[in-house]
Amino acid sequence: MRRFLPVLVLVLMAPTVAELLWGSTPLSGVTLLLLQIPMYGCGALLIRELVRHRQRGWISILLLGGAYALIEEGLALQFLFHPTLLNISDWGGRVLGINGVYTVWAIGYHAIWSVALPILLTDLLFPEQRDVPYLGRTGLIITGIGFLFGVVLIGFIARVGIAPGYWASPLLLGGTVLVVLLLAWIALRVLPPAAPVATSVVQAPPGWVVALLGLVCGFLWQAILILFRAFFPALTQGPLVLVPLLVALGMAALVCWLLRIWTRASGWSDLDWLALGSGALIAHTIFGILFLTFTPLDKIGLAILGGVMVLLLSLFAVSLRRRARGTLLQRVRGPQEE
Repeated sequence: MRRFLPVLVLVLMAPTVAELLWGSTPLSGVTLLLLQIPMYGCGALLIRELVRHRQRGWISILLLGGAYALIEEGLALQFLFHPTLLNISDWGGRVLGINGVYTVWAIGYHAIWSVALPILLTDLLFPEQRDVPYLGRTGLIITGIGFLFGVVLIGFIARVGIAPGYWASPLLLGGTVLVVLLLAWIALRVLPPAAPVATSVVQAPPGWVVALLGLVCGFLWQAILILFRAFFPALTQGPLVLVPLLVALGMAALVCWLLRIWTRASGWSDLDWLALGSGALIAHTIFGILFLTFTPLDKIGLAILGGVMVLLLSLFAVSLRRRARGTLLQRVRGPQEE
């Protein structure tokens, strides 16, 4: 049971983070998570296992997270291409049948909140197994089948209930498949295996700075790409649509640059990873409370759920601090006992 507990946690955490903690699946419709578990849960688990079996790192996880976004939003839901559904095309940048701004948002959203954050939190919860696969070949095959079933299920629901009768063109669907395969090939074949990184002389920033980075940038990713159109409608048409896109992508590049430096800095630890993830999760839920929930009951429910999340993250931080102290004491006692 201990071996499969991380599997269960990751499979349940992925849809919880991506849907429930964001409010896109409100508490009043929490039973919908049962339909989302195969795609979200098996998708995140499959990505983690492929990366661990191939001994790759976080860049591979993010690339496969982008591939996951294309599968969900492009092949199953087909929101990336729909010309009228939910006013997605009004976000701007619709070119060659592709909703450009929505596509950029979806790739970033799913790569971080649907895939990377659930994997990060699960690895922090089970540190002894963070660098090794949870599953063997049979488990991988079962997970892949579960993911495929989830994609087909969500696609069927979309064709029947969300966008009845809509199908994107074979050219768009085929192009999406090719991009997914390209991202998977780069993530698992082209990128080199992960290797230990030498610690630099740079000192890691305080944890609150790391958490603030996750909070601010996590909220801005949503706000810039989703809300700009409400306040600046001119930025949804013509060349001006590049403004929110470049701002959001520039911010993402800045975060990647900072993390590349900070994660190699002296003193960077699991507490810092948790701070980063906590900031992004809190931003995620705040955005949902403000803009994605509509009834008072759903807003209050998500606020309560967010409060529980913050409490659990705080308790987890205390546990990680104790774990770090215990590890340090063992290292100190080792040479003394010798």
